Amino acid sequence: MSNGENQPLIDGEIAIEDIEVPQFQFEGDYEGYEIIYVTGEGYKLAVDLGEMVYIIDLPDDYVLSDISNTPNRGEDAKHTDAEEAEARENNGIRPDLSLDNFNSGFGEGTVVSVPIEIVDMPEGSDAAGIARNFVESINRSRNRITSTLLNDDRYVGLLTAELIANGGDMATALTNVVALDAYGDILRDLGYTQSMIDSERLEFTDSLQWEKNYQNYYDLFKRTALTSYGQEIPETVLDYLATQTNRGWFTAEEAITQINGIYDSYANITLDTGVLNALEGITVEGTKTGEEDVQDLLDKWLPEHLHIYFDKAEEAGNIRNNSLARGDLINRLQKHRFKFYDMYDEDIAWSTIVGAKTQSAKNILGVDLSSDDAVLDTIIKMNDKGQEEEYLRKTGVERGYKKTKQDLTLSMMSAFGSNIVRGQSFRG
Repeated sequence: MSNGENQPLIDGEIAIEDIEVPQFQFEGDYEGYEIIYVTGEGYKLAVDLGEMVYIIDLPDDYVLSDISNTPNRGEDAKHTDAEEAEARENNGIRPDLSLDNFNSGFGEGTVVSVPIEIVDMPEGSDAAGIARNFVESINRSRNRITSTLLNDDRYVGLLTAELIANGGDMATALTNVVALDAYGDILRDLGYTQSMIDSERLEFTDSLQWEKNYQNYYDLFKRTALTSYGQEIPETVLDYLATQTNRGWFTAEEAITQINGIYDSYANITLDTGVLNALEGITVEGTKTGEEDVQDLLDKWLPEHLHIYFDKAEEAGNIRNNSLARGDLINRLQKHRFKFYDMYDEDIAWSTIVGAKTQSAKNILGVDLSSDDAVLDTIIKMNDKGQEEEYLRKTGVERGYKKTKQDLTLSMMSAFGSNIVRGQSFRG
């Protein structure tokens, strides 16, 4: 079994680092390889494993006698192209491959280049033995392999090539393969991210930690719903988000964004299909956060009968999700009020206007006018102190307000006491 530093990938039990890689010293000819010649490229060694053919480059100046047991023609001999071609034919090497034919794959297998020249491989490396041993181990375990990557032939091919290049050093091969562009292409084609692969590996190798991570996500998302929205998130959704985050399909931040989308319909968040399925048949009360603030702004800047032009829930939703929305709402409230009450500057709060006029009316009428009293609206629109007082005294007499009547009586008595009736003392 592997130690804690290894990275088990096969069924959570067999680590690919534990597969024994034979280390044979080559003698004479390259046994286990096929020598091929690619026009314009030179000699290469091919390890043919059927579905995969691993290609190892040779230096450009190598001739057949350098890599086989064919007789060496001596240092002074001229190795012309014709002589090399004849030597290949005499030794049973397949006809020369064109570069196009080589790149498109020769034979039945998929061609995988090993990222190293044979002469630069670690001393004693048996590339053919390494490749065969590893691939055969994978194939023997196919029915037990739960690793997504080891069920992908392209990944197995890349990893085998890196394993060959590093003389059977699995740790180095695993490190190198994830840095390849081709590895990223494989993940994209599989619809996986590296975090998904890492989580899958953890589930196989350390199930206790994997379960602990699930519980941590579960608790985090539960707290988030309670803290942000004061509600218990439905159990079906909680389990789905914790599971998918633990598997790497969501980051914690993405899962929390989904929670925001559940409770805030104005957040413009597209809910994951799995979240929608988990919510099926469940009613969730949306957040009302910010609606009190919007109500305060409506009361401050608009008379009550103009509130109907603004959707409180929508405005609160905009403010929750846009830092500029509150200022924009205030600006719209001011302009909307100005359309109906242009005798006051936009930046004067309605609450200030109403407060002043209500006090003015109370001084004359002796009562507080309700916000929907037509008299209050009339004097607000007058915005003329003399006209307001005259109108209020008349209204007070008509409505029979005690204070107004007493003021009228006192005014009359004062006028008779001096034998002069001052018409301006009370107008009505």
